Amino acid sequence: MLKATTMETYALTSTTYQRRSLFMRTENAELLVTTLFHYRDQGRYQLHGFVVMPEHLHVLLTPSLNQTIERCAQCIKGGFSHEVRKQFAGEVWQPGFHEHRIRDEEDFRRQLGYIAANPDKRGLVDWAFVHMRFSERIDPIPSRFER
Repeated sequence: MLKATTMETYALTSTTYQRRSLFMRTENAELLVTTLFHYRDQGRYQLHGFVVMPEHLHVLLTPSLNQTIERCAQCIKGGFSHEVRKQFAGEVWQPGFHEHRIRDEEDFRRQLGYIAANPDKRGLVDWAFVHMRFSERIDPIPSRFER
């Protein structure tokens, strides 16, 4: 796999194994949020937005120049799985993930809005596991998208 020579931004979605509502358990959702920030703080990617839903995850991120989107997904899913295995055995994630490369500022804002609105669409009132609750730690829109 070639490393990126320019920074691309992606909306990434991953689903739990058999769509189990793994993240209805507060401790699991908090652990996934901690995992997202752990790899962001390591400099593997910029984290622009996310929502941890009961059975899936949406992330808006820009991999660092020395990272691929595949490696970022592997870190997030693998890092969480490694830690959660201390609580239970078994499959955690469906294989693979869905990625959407962000084309421009409009696409970025549309994806960020979609991520932010996900809990409301499902009736998850005051859902704690969405990027707006962590605004001081979220990376801004990449400058290449700003007008």
